[in-house]
Amino acid sequence: MLTRQFLLEKAKEWDLTLIPLSNNTKKPQSKWTGKYKEDGEKEYSWKKSKGITYSDKELLAARRWGIDHEASGTVDADIDDSERHAHKFRDLLQPTFSIGKKLNGTGTPTTNHLLYFKPEDVEIKSESYGKRTDAGCIIELLPNTQSKYVADDLYITHDIAPKRLTESQYQQLRQTVKEIYFLAMASRHYPKAGARDEYIMCLAGVMAKNTDWSISKREDYLKRLLIANNDTDDKKNRLDKIKKQEKKLKENKNIYGIPALVKLIKADAKEGLDWIDAIKKVKEQKRYPLVSARQFITNNYPLPKFLMWPIFSERSANQIYGGYESGKTMFGLSVAMHMCSGADFVEFKSRKTVPTAYIEGELPAAKIRERFNSILQGMKDRGENFNFDWFHILTKDDLAMNGFKYGFESIAVSRNLSEKDAEDYGRRGRQYISNWIRDIAKRLGQPPFFFLDNITALADIDENRAQDWTPFIQWITNEKNKGFANCFMHHSNKSKKGKGSSGSTAKERLLDTSMEFEKLDAKHRFEMSGNKNVQCKVRFDKARDFGGSMHDKDFILTCTEEGKWTRYPYLDRYDFMIIAADKRKLTAKDMVEEFKNEKISKQTIYKKHKRLRDLFIIKVERPPFVK
Repeated sequence: MLTRQFLLEKAKEWDLTLIPLSNNTKKPQSKWTGKYKEDGEKEYSWKKSKGITYSDKELLAARRWGIDHEASGTVDADIDDSERHAHKFRDLLQPTFSIGKKLNGTGTPTTNHLLYFKPEDVEIKSESYGKRTDAGCIIELLPNTQSKYVADDLYITHDIAPKRLTESQYQQLRQTVKEIYFLAMASRHYPKAGARDEYIMCLAGVMAKNTDWSISKREDYLKRLLIANNDTDDKKNRLDKIKKQEKKLKENKNIYGIPALVKLIKADAKEGLDWIDAIKKVKEQKRYPLVSARQFITNNYPLPKFLMWPIFSERSANQIYGGYESGKTMFGLSVAMHMCSGADFVEFKSRKTVPTAYIEGELPAAKIRERFNSILQGMKDRGENFNFDWFHILTKDDLAMNGFKYGFESIAVSRNLSEKDAEDYGRRGRQYISNWIRDIAKRLGQPPFFFLDNITALADIDENRAQDWTPFIQWITNEKNKGFANCFMHHSNKSKKGKGSSGSTAKERLLDTSMEFEKLDAKHRFEMSGNKNVQCKVRFDKARDFGGSMHDKDFILTCTEEGKWTRYPYLDRYDFMIIAADKRKLTAKDMVEEFKNEKISKQTIYKKHKRLRDLFIIKVERPPFVK
């Protein structure tokens, strides 16, 4: 007979941390940690991690001992099935040190606990099966609490050292515990004679459809189930159902599944069967590819495909921003109308004709139509054919005329609002637009490039809070990755010393191109006919595909009332005076005399004249040298 002294020595040999338990319960005999709780009471514990240890004398004084799994580095497979179904399949578990009780008046102990050493550096959590069902706890893995292992009613059922598991062996243990739960519950619901054939057919179908088990494993588990329930008279016929259901599955024929099993055992259809969920095959987790430098330099990666070179490409998210009357809406409409028509625009080159979709969230439709007609006239004057069918526009008036009384739903909502107002952070508004551009894609056969004009009108956020921008930025990024490239309009920072668009700079991090439009000041403005013209400076503060090149230099754009756009380098009023004088055939020397009453020196006139010649804006004063 094994004495408690012998078991104490074994525990020392295996480096197990034992704790004394109450003689009447499983509760550990806690000790004062030497610390106090916040309320002033003494703190008690039994854990070694709290500094608690027990002497041999303290252990031997107790009739029951537990094992501190956290301190011992162990995990306990606890078979706790009150009806003893799970115990019938315990031999599926890997052999290790085990204990059990003599049950139902038998003279042989039945294993209840199996002790394993956990793999190193692997996070392990408790797992319990059946605890939340009518059956109660069937089997569980306990890695962090304590388990009773020594008591007068417990016996060693397998006297070997606890098995030290590798990570893969531990994962196999977890899977086996789930499978034992499945077998235990299948045994619990095993019907009486007369209904068994259909039940076995259901189990065979469930295993075929919901697991990745081999046919031999399914047959083995079914055989175990038949033996456990004394149903072996027709064993061959029962086992044949495994292959029959597999054959039907491969032939895409209907087979028995979970619904049929739920109906047969009269389970709750809404709750389902968690013992089937436990064995369902897990989708293999995708892994990132391993790309070596050698492979990296030879891979055939797709190059950026430009729509309007160099500012807009396929799968890009972009921003146009500026102050009031800076021309950003006029530019946005113009570039959209040219992109859908395959037409170049102010030195930007149309590389691929693409449908465009323009959302105008602020101005009345009549005002937008005035701008549209002006741009359309300019295209006609240049001989450009506008593609009416590939341009779609949506205004607040269009929504009102079609039953949307309050206009656009916000596409971004501040997280400072009440929970009800901000519960989806603008998800519904974004979904409306996502649906709209997909309707256009369905009509035209390809995704449109869409414009959002503008954020202030379409969103309700605290622009200075990065987290308020996050749902919107993630949305336009996801849309561009799905083929719906886009550009949104925004306002400039209000601070005179500030630069960039209004609000948190977090929004610019994922953008491809960001263009700033600034209304020309008095120094740079020049005379233009008409009552409503665009005169603006354009600057790129982000140019992912062309930054640092000649293409991201500042320039001036003008647009007449008739929709005639002109692009100039960044010039001032005196530059335009010299350009006008050059058109009158004046030389630089003539201009010095012409501008003697202006606040511009002779040296400045010659310097500007040379710069304009170098930019090929005005003619060269003398013929080039001919060899």
